[in-house]
Amino acid sequence: MFRSYRTLFSRRVARNGVLKRLSGVPKIEVRLFTNSSYALGKKKKSRKGGNKKGEQQQEENEPTEEIDTRQILKQADNEFQKSIEEYGKRATQVKMGKADPDIFNSLEIALTNKRRANFQQVAQTTMKGGKFLTVTVFDPNDTKSVISAILGTNLNLNPEVDSKNSQLLKVLLPNSTKELKTKQLKELKELTDDFKTAHNNKFSLVHLRGKYMKLIKNVEGSEDVVRKVENDIEKLYKNYASKLSDAYKASERSLR
Repeated sequence: MFRSYRTLFSRRVARNGVLKRLSGVPKIEVRLFTNSSYALGKKKKSRKGGNKKGEQQQEENEPTEEIDTRQILKQADNEFQKSIEEYGKRATQVKMGKADPDIFNSLEIALTNKRRANFQQVAQTTMKGGKFLTVTVFDPNDTKSVISAILGTNLNLNPEVDSKNSQLLKVLLPNSTKELKTKQLKELKELTDDFKTAHNNKFSLVHLRGKYMKLIKNVEGSEDVVRKVENDIEKLYKNYASKLSDAYKASERSLR
C-alpha cells in the first residue's frame, strides 16, 4: 500500500514532492495517516492573452512551504477532541441546572457611583449540602447590588442575607421536578445538536470537518493524495460524532 502510494506521489505531485500553499489559507498542521509531507499552495489561474512562458517562470520561482500531512490531521484530531471536552462541560452545566456554583459568573453587577463589575470580581459562589448556594460578597457595600443582580436573572432564586454575616447570602434551590427534568432533557438535546451540526459554532463537529475539507480542497497536486486526506478527515469526524453520541446518551441517562 505504502509502496504504490509513494510511486503515485513521486509521479504526480510537484517536482520536489510538494503541494503549494494557497494564498489566504492559514497554515494548519495536521496528522495524516501517511509518511509523506507536502505544502499547500495557490492554484494557478490561467490568464487569457497572457505571457504563458513568463507566467510559468513566475510560478516556478514562487516559494513553497512544506507541511507534514500527519501534523495536519493531528491538529484536526486535537480540535475534535476539544469539541468533545467542551460539550462535556456544557452538558454538566445543563444537568446541574441551578445547582451549578458557576451559575452567576456571567452576571454584571451595577455598583455604586455608576460602576459596573463582573460577578466574580465582587463575590464567590459555593454549594452547600446540595440544597443551597452560598454567595460570599467581598465588600459589604456591594451586598445589595449582588442581590439585585441575582433577582434580575429570572431564575426564580431568592437570595437571603445571613443574620450573622451581612456578606453571606443563602440561595435555596428548588427541588427537582418532572417539569425540570423535561426542560433539562430538551436543553441537552439542543446542546447536542448544536455541537454536532451547527455551522456557526466553532466547536461543532460539522464546522470543524468543513474547515479542514475546505483547506484540503485548496491545494494542487495528486487528486489521489488529496482524496486520501479528505477520507482521513471524514474518518475523524465519524469517530468523534460517535463519541458525542455516547456522551449524550450517558448524560441523558443521568437525568432520567
